[in-house]
Parts: sequence; structure tokens; C-alpha cells
Amino acid sequence: MQLDTISVQGSGQSTTGPVNGLVAERSSTGTKTNTSLVETAQSISVITADQIRQQNALSLNEALRYTAGVIPESRGAISTRFDLFKIRGFDAATYLNGLRLMKMNFVSPQIDPYLLERIDVLKGPTSVLYGQAPTGGMVNQILKMPLAEPSHEVGVDVGNFAYRRAVADLSGPVDKDGTLLYRVAAVGSAGDGQIEDTSAERFAVAPSLTWTPSSQTSLTLTAFYQRDPEANSYAGVPSVGSAVFNPKGVIPRDFNVGEPDIEQFDRTQASLGYRFEHAVDDTLVVRANGQWFGTELDYAGVYGRSLGADNQTLSRSVTYSHDELSSFAFDNQIEKQFDTGALRHTLLVGFDAQAYDGFYNSGTGTAPSINIFNPVYGKAVTMPTLRRTDVDGTQYGLYAQDQIRFGNWIATLAVRQDWAESTTRSTTLQKQNDSAPSTRFGLLYHFDNGLAPYVSYAESFTPLAGTDFNGDAFEPEQGTQYEAGIKYQPPGTDILITAAYFDLTRENLLTSDLAHIGYSVQIGEARSRGFEFEAKAELQDGWSMLAAYTRLDTRYTQDNSGLQGLVPVGVPDDMASLWVHYNVQPDSPLYGLAGAVGVRYIGSSYNTNNTIEIPDVTLFDAALSYDFGKKYAKLDGWRLQVNAKNLTDETYLASCYTSTTCAYGYGRTVSAGLYYRW
Repeated sequence: MQLDTISVQGSGQSTTGPVNGLVAERSSTGTKTNTSLVETAQSISVITADQIRQQNALSLNEALRYTAGVIPESRGAISTRFDLFKIRGFDAATYLNGLRLMKMNFVSPQIDPYLLERIDVLKGPTSVLYGQAPTGGMVNQILKMPLAEPSHEVGVDVGNFAYRRAVADLSGPVDKDGTLLYRVAAVGSAGDGQIEDTSAERFAVAPSLTWTPSSQTSLTLTAFYQRDPEANSYAGVPSVGSAVFNPKGVIPRDFNVGEPDIEQFDRTQASLGYRFEHAVDDTLVVRANGQWFGTELDYAGVYGRSLGADNQTLSRSVTYSHDELSSFAFDNQIEKQFDTGALRHTLLVGFDAQAYDGFYNSGTGTAPSINIFNPVYGKAVTMPTLRRTDVDGTQYGLYAQDQIRFGNWIATLAVRQDWAESTTRSTTLQKQNDSAPSTRFGLLYHFDNGLAPYVSYAESFTPLAGTDFNGDAFEPEQGTQYEAGIKYQPPGTDILITAAYFDLTRENLLTSDLAHIGYSVQIGEARSRGFEFEAKAELQDGWSMLAAYTRLDTRYTQDNSGLQGLVPVGVPDDMASLWVHYNVQPDSPLYGLAGAVGVRYIGSSYNTNNTIEIPDVTLFDAALSYDFGKKYAKLDGWRLQVNAKNLTDETYLASCYTSTTCAYGYGRTVSAGLYYRW
């Protein structure tokens, strides 16, 4: 009897290693175990290194442009100094290799995307596995790790705005038997900013070493160093003349509100980390992860304060700050697989801890005013009086998670208890002591045809500093999310389609105490409801694509300061994107050529008090590359790539936070790069 051919395929993907193409199949960010994305009952998007390469993303903000639920570049073209984005309408946290990156004053860690293997975006509360975190979610940046097979790449890019960049990525075994592997990724770049008389420079390197003395044990040591001696301006322009009509004219998008001789942004970041894993047997695994991250920053900037009645004279302020922050993060886990009758369990128990210690010397003063249509720079700016603030804190957490499989049913149950302490010393001493439980539940059914509907519930908490009128410390902000969705991954394909409805609520927000002026009470609340759709596919005959759509209804539902019923600043109601890539096939004389087109739609949004509506905008991107080796054997390994972002050079506003802080989005940027891989 003749039987049909049965094809068995395995992706071989790990949760930290390379992904061939745009479609990742597994992630550990959502569960801290090696779990299929289609079987994770919470929305996760993965941006692969191939996607970063195709789109030539030069920042985390750029890498997030085609991700459902994410509002990238919430400060437009002035976002280059910091990773400023929101998830599902609310703030989100950034992580490196699964460990939290702490922020303080102007310290906001930033990793060059060339050093990353992948970016995992977990949407909604994450506290049950990661401790204190904002309600919007998290972005987990995973560094390039050592490879067993030799892989080497060098390249150079040039572009408009005097942009130039050199990159290198080298990896492979150190010894003959492959027990010791290395990788070094490095990037150096420089260029002018979109704003007049601004520029940016960067050098970053991420070496790593993996030792595998046996198939059951591995230890990876990671390091990271990044120096940004210059970065583009962070000051916005007045709303009158950009978002609102000004009889004097329109403010150019390259207008520099600050003082070129005063502007300073000199940041040094460094990190050391380890990742240890040992399989005791086929069912028991222990892991230990740790990371130190340090940042030193010198910051100076001149900002607009208020626009005069003549609609052209802008009063200004100046800020100086020297910041230093050092943080440690540890996460230790035990994973056990076992059966109880017909139930198959993957039990994870862990203990994690974070500690940070830092200070900042900062001050704000007045600066000379400027004519926004006829600026004259170089007037004397007086150094403001500086005040030192010291901060330190710790957080400890115990968590347990059980992933239970019964046939095609998968249930995820997780609980956690956290203890957090913080101290702030300046003119006064403030101490904060908090503890909070967190839970998460998920239920999913994975049909044999690849469909996987699910429901889930998750919680988050974020400590808040300060006291109320009675001197009582504020309780942590609480966040909850209800999510229902469906995922679809047809068996044997590189296609992943997800759709989800979500309902997030933030409670215990600080708002004005109407009975005691100058104090706050915790009765504030905000809600975000919406729908997301995302599709990632590697199709036949050289085609691949990314598609995303997001619908948001985000509002303050309780507030004493006038925000009740309003939409949070910079949160659009609709977003959509499409990226289509094509590799010319071998039967064509143009074999080796590849091209892509992208379109991004960003809906209208509002300023803080919703008196100004920021218009919607549609932006186009494109890419073209040629792999010489596919046509000419002697040129094997050489590749040319050209990228254009905002192809039609649209002038648009990304957001308006205040009357003097409106941010233009990026104009057209074009780059060409030549790379060699062997």
C-alpha cells in the first residue's frame, strides 16, 4: 500500500540565536521558558536581525516602526538621545538580555540595534515574571551571541546629513572541538542632525564568549560598551508656528531652539553579564543570569519656555546635569517538567533581585530669549545653581509559573511577591517601602490546523515616590490587562498571524488633592482598550512581508487636574504599516537583486490638554540590495544596500507635549552601504 509522504520539519530556533528571515517562532520573554509564540497566551512581537538589516534601523525607535501596538518616536526627530516609545498607549520598560535597564533623571540606557540579534516586544503587564514595571509592557533587547559556525561581516554606510558608519560582526569557535565560542559586534557612526548645528557620534562594541564543557552545561559571558560623545538636540519648537497658525510664518523643521555652543550630551555606558544553564537531567534545568550596567552622562540644553505676544520672541530656560547610575540585576531559575496523570507540567520557580545606586547634580535657570524666525545665537548663558540628589534602591521577587498541557489545551498560571525599597536624598530625605503581589493567568487551545485562540489576565505594579498631605507614603501604581486573541501558524510554514483585543487599566495614579493645594492623592485612573493585528510571513518565490494594524481608545477615566476624559499626549487612535520584500529568483537575469517597499500610517493625536490635534500622516520607505555573489562567483559575500526612509520627504509633527514642545518627525534620509560577509 502506497502511503502519502510525511514531511517533518524543525525550525531549530532558539530564543536568543539567529532567525532566518522575518518570522521568529519561539521566545522566552513571555514565559522565561523556551515557548512557541503561537502557544503563548499574550501578545509578543519579535523583530529579527534580518528585519533590522532590511530596514537599516539605526535606533530602537526605528526598529519598532512596523510593530503592532507600539507608538515609536513619540518625540519625533528629537528622540535620538533616548528610546521614547509607548505600547498600547502607555509607557513601557526596556530590558537587555531579559534584565531590567534602570532609569534616573536623564539616564535612559540606549543600545545600538546593530549589536542586537533580536528585539522581543511583550505587550501588557509583565510584573509576574519581571517585578516592578509599567503597564504598557516591555522591550527585551537580546545581544548577538556566539555562533558555532564561523560568521564574519564588515561594512560601511554613507548617507545624507553627512552620515557615515562602519560595522563589524565576527563570530565562530575558538578551539577545535567547539567548546569555546566567541563573538564581537561593533559599530562606529557619525553624522549631522536634522536640527541645524547639531550632530551625533557613536562607538559601540559587544564582545561575548560561550563555554560549553558538555551538552548539558553552558556559560556565556557578555560585555557591552557604548560611547555617545554627541547626540542631536532634544528641544522642541513652539506649537504656534508648527501645529497652530502663526501670522509670522511656519517654523522650519530644522530650527534650533537651543544654543549650539551650550548643547552637550556626552554619555558613556558599559555592561558586564553572564548567562549560565545546566541540565541536571532531561526534566530539570537550572539557570542563573546576572548583569551590571553603568551610565555616566553630562547633559546641557537650552529649551523654549513661552512664546511672546508678538508670536516670534521665545523665552528660554537652560538645564545642566551630571548623572551617574550603577545597577545590578540577577535572575535565578529552576525549571522542572513532570506529569500528573494526563497533565504535563513545565514548572518554573525563580528568585530575582535588582539594586541601583546613583546621583545627579542638576539645575535649571533662565537663558536669553530668541527670535524663532530670525535667530541670533551666542548670547551669554549663566550657569544655574546645581543641586545634588542621591538615589538608591533594591527590589527582590519570588515567582512561580506552571505551564500545564492537557491534549491541545495549554494553561499558564503564575504568581509573584515583590519587596521594593528606595531612598532619595537631596534637600530632604525620602524613603519608600513597598510590597506587592502579581498574578497572570492564560488559557489557550492549539488546533492541529495551526489556529490558537486564547484569553489571558495579567497584572503590574510600579512604586511611586512621595507622600500625601497626611504624610502617608503612596501605594504602588497598579495595572491590569484582559486580553483575548487568536494566533495562526499553518503547520510547515513560516507564517505567523496574530489578532488580539485588550483592555488595560492603570489605577492609583497621582492627581491633584483639591482639598490641599500642592499635594496629591491616588484616585487617578487611565484606561486603554483596543485591537491589534499583525502578520509576518516568509512566502514562496522570494516574497516576505510584515503587516500591522492598531486601533486604540486610550483615556484618563479619573483625574482631578483636568485630564479626565482626555486622550494621553501623543497617542494616536489608529496606526497601520506594511512592509513587502522580494528576492529576485534564480531563473531571472537580475538574480541577486532584492527590493522592499514600506508604508506607515500614523493617526491623529493630541497635546496634553487636548486643545491641539496633531494631523495624521502617511510615510513611505524603500530598500534595494544586490548580492553580487549570486551572479558572480568571484564576488561571493559582497552586498550593496540602499535605504530611503520617508521617501516623499513629508514634513509632519510627531507630537506636541506642551505649548513649546512640539516635535517634528524625521525628514527623508537616504543611505547606501557596502558589506562583505565570509
